[in-house]
Amino acid sequence: MPTPKTIITYLVDGNPQGIKTVELSNWNGKALSIPRASLKEAKNRPETNQPALYFLFGEDENENKMAYIWEAENVIQRMADHDSKKEFWDTVVAFISTSNSLTKADVKYLEARAVDRAKKANRYILQNSTAPIPNNLPEFQQSAMEEFLQNVDLLISAMWYPILKEIEKAKIEKENMYYLNSRWSDAKWVYMEDGFLVLKWSSWPKEMVKSTIENERMAFRHRPILLEKGIIKEEWENIIFLSDYLFTSPSSASDIIVGRDTNWWIVWKDKDGKTLDENERKNLTS
Repeated sequence: MPTPKTIITYLVDGNPQGIKTVELSNWNGKALSIPRASLKEAKNRPETNQPALYFLFGEDENENKMAYIWEAENVIQRMADHDSKKEFWDTVVAFISTSNSLTKADVKYLEARAVDRAKKANRYILQNSTAPIPNNLPEFQQSAMEEFLQNVDLLISAMWYPILKEIEKAKIEKENMYYLNSRWSDAKWVYMEDGFLVLKWSSWPKEMVKSTIENERMAFRHRPILLEKGIIKEEWENIIFLSDYLFTSPSSASDIIVGRDTNWWIVWKDKDGKTLDENERKNLTS
């Protein structure tokens, strides 16, 4: 069972949407969150002038979560380059050492490991064109960096960017599983703390209703993206999930998979025939 943690968030200019620092008690690491519009204000902060692992976060025109992971010896200089060459991002989150003890070799190792974990978690569309290779740190230093990365995962998840967090497969057995079966479909998903996990091998007819195509609704826009990422494939008249995939809401998942307006709160049912609405929302008021 996870132990309680104390996380301290400091609003540098008193604005929740502005620059902030985030620290974990009894750890020599620190996160610095900088909105793209505040790069000039961050220029003179000491955290931006030392080796760091950093993440760029944003969305594309279809509201897909996008991210870029890299390392820098001077974050603010690198951000100036990204500001002119990368369009998708709106926030950078950089991780540094409060004792300025991270080396170039350390952050190169962290970068490679973070990219690898983000790919396995599959929560964001990574904009990294190449996969970095971990450099050969001494064994004791690798151990220290793995611990550092665990705390990065904790802090960045607490900041609502769970980019490194893999789905806990064991938890699937404990959470409510919901089903939708028909003659041509067999789909199932799990209601979890951070979203709605559609399970691998779920299938559904690929046909979309006319209004979805004409109005370019979510299924029309997002299915090609899932196909390109290899999350789904088309086989005969169906779409099939090739891996588990986490949606942020049942409605968005419904629009994308079913190809028409459907309320997953009421049409998907658990093994006892109860809807998600009955199990979750109505229980809050009973």
